[in-house]
Amino acid sequence: MMRRLIWNAIAASVLTCFMPPLLELTTFEHLWSFLPMLFLPLLLSHLSRRYFLLGSLGGLLLSFYLILTPGAAPWGIFTEISSDVQSVINGELPGRPAFALSIGLISFLIAYLARRTFPNRGFVFGLAFGVIGFIAYCDTWTDYSGETFILYPIILSLLLLYATEVNERPRASYVRPLSALFIMGAVIVAAVQSPVINATWQDSWYDLTSGLEGEGEPSNAIQKVGYGNNDEQLGGPFQMDDREVFQVESEGNRYWRVETKDIYTGKGWVLSESNPEIDARGFFSHFGKEVKTRNETATFEMARELPFVPYNGDNVRLTVDQQRQNVLVDPENQKISYLDDTNQQRNYQIEYAYPLFTEEQLQTDEPLDLSADDTRRYLQLPDGLPQRVRDLANQIVEGEETPWDKARAIENYFEEENFEYNTEEVAVPGENQDYVDQFLFETKLGYCDNFSTSAAVLLRAAGLPARWVKGFTGGESDVIGSAVTSYTVRNKNAHSWVEVYIEGPGWVPLEPTVSFDGAGQYTIDRETNNETEQTNPQRETENNTETTTPNRPQENLLDEEQTTSAGQAEQKSIPFWPILMTALALLFLYLFRKPIIRTLAILFFRRQIERPEGFRRMYRYLLRRLDKKGFHYQDGRTLAELAHEVDGYYETYAMRPLTDAYERMVYGGESLSADKKREYFENIIRHVEG
Repeated sequence: MMRRLIWNAIAASVLTCFMPPLLELTTFEHLWSFLPMLFLPLLLSHLSRRYFLLGSLGGLLLSFYLILTPGAAPWGIFTEISSDVQSVINGELPGRPAFALSIGLISFLIAYLARRTFPNRGFVFGLAFGVIGFIAYCDTWTDYSGETFILYPIILSLLLLYATEVNERPRASYVRPLSALFIMGAVIVAAVQSPVINATWQDSWYDLTSGLEGEGEPSNAIQKVGYGNNDEQLGGPFQMDDREVFQVESEGNRYWRVETKDIYTGKGWVLSESNPEIDARGFFSHFGKEVKTRNETATFEMARELPFVPYNGDNVRLTVDQQRQNVLVDPENQKISYLDDTNQQRNYQIEYAYPLFTEEQLQTDEPLDLSADDTRRYLQLPDGLPQRVRDLANQIVEGEETPWDKARAIENYFEEENFEYNTEEVAVPGENQDYVDQFLFETKLGYCDNFSTSAAVLLRAAGLPARWVKGFTGGESDVIGSAVTSYTVRNKNAHSWVEVYIEGPGWVPLEPTVSFDGAGQYTIDRETNNETEQTNPQRETENNTETTTPNRPQENLLDEEQTTSAGQAEQKSIPFWPILMTALALLFLYLFRKPIIRTLAILFFRRQIERPEGFRRMYRYLLRRLDKKGFHYQDGRTLAELAHEVDGYYETYAMRPLTDAYERMVYGGESLSADKKREYFENIIRHVEG
């Protein structure tokens, strides 16, 4: 009785461990009010059915009173519960009463299962994995941190497993408690001393299945699509990722900028310098003084806190709960980020100035008036850029008069020359191969990084200042009003494009990627019959797949380290599937080791029982298995006494006739047939091996 009570208490303690993360993520405040419904059903699970049911109901009602109506009339809990359950039936979300009721029902079902299966290691593993898995889920996908607390359910689960072993075996030795203490000590030391790897938003199935291979040819290194910071090595295929990044309510479909980069290395992009400043607005002087702008507002609801603020236009102001927020503004890469991690927001609003260019402004031919530093930055090209890239740029813009005409010619070049949008057969340039040169003259297929980088390099080679821009396309829309539209932006909407500098209008976006029309980058004002007509600059495309096509791959969303060199680490192939299949096979053999051992023993001895030597071998095997279960055959103790204890423990009549047949065979005579021996052996081995 005492052993079972201790087992019940440990099991209830393990079950209770799922409550702390739940309390942190809900409006419930105290753990102690849930203890009656969590502990009493398990503590009373060994009693008769009447007392078990009455005790469980009493614990449930006591917890309901402490949670829902403390200090009020006890019968008020029934009104609370019935009202909330009726609301759920009517299609509303459950409130505190229905939530507490579900926890009570879970506790009762677990206690009833323990009552029916005690002692059973399968129950222990299921309970432990369920609780630990729930804590791990909350730690990974919510704001709850379970790095320290998860030690408690692990230790309690090991204690519960040891208590189950003690209850399953009638005799104990010093080996088991010493082994249990050693295992628990090893787990605690490993958990405390092991280095912690911070999880990132991009942790997913793709992290496990991404093989990393070498350079040169189309790579099988499947990356994941999403926003990241490391752009030193571009290229390679990627997989779709539909996870949501944010929802935004805006006045139209907009491209959402995050940052720009200025140094092309021949393999990818890096930032030359970064000098963020604290300010209440992001003012980057994107547009000339003569360009008209329209003040727009966008409301963001992030799926998870991010270290940067997506925006559009210029003069960006961030507001949280109607309070203006200071942010870090980096004029070098036009990036808006938070002062520190604690200031990151999930829900906020931005105001910005959206450009309204005119055709007259875009067709200007004024000479450049950039500073020497900006001219150097935005016309930079690597010394190793092949001459044929420069020649191609001059060939494309030949005959074009204004900078805008030249920029549009480069923007349209890829579609006119039938370049292909492709995410699966994209090559990684070799060690001595230029990324843009490979795309323009060899593969002619790729995704947005290939098109935008190539366009930026061609613009610079043609003498037009250009910069590479990263962010998100508009996402999937759902009209909610005449002036405001709701968009869902996912990882697959991460995108890159290019901006060209034209004296007068300033920085003007271009969309060189085929199958993307660039709608939402800016608006052109056209004068028609003394009225102003505003249109989006859409490039005609045969197939507009903006909302269904994944845009660009990245490795790590939350890695904020900016790189300023173009080194590339050697990539190696990881044979994931053989390792996974081997691990699953070993796990299967471990979980089903008992039925496997039992089946093999039955098949092995089925024929041998017919011969005396085979029967003797079978009986000795049975004694060894029983010894491991705690039934020890010692000096001064007869086989008949052992058989009587085994049959009494397992409530069978199998070991005694087998033992009688064995003794008769040894000392003369035999009374059992081979079929009976086989029947009794299979009976007892099924009990011994569970």
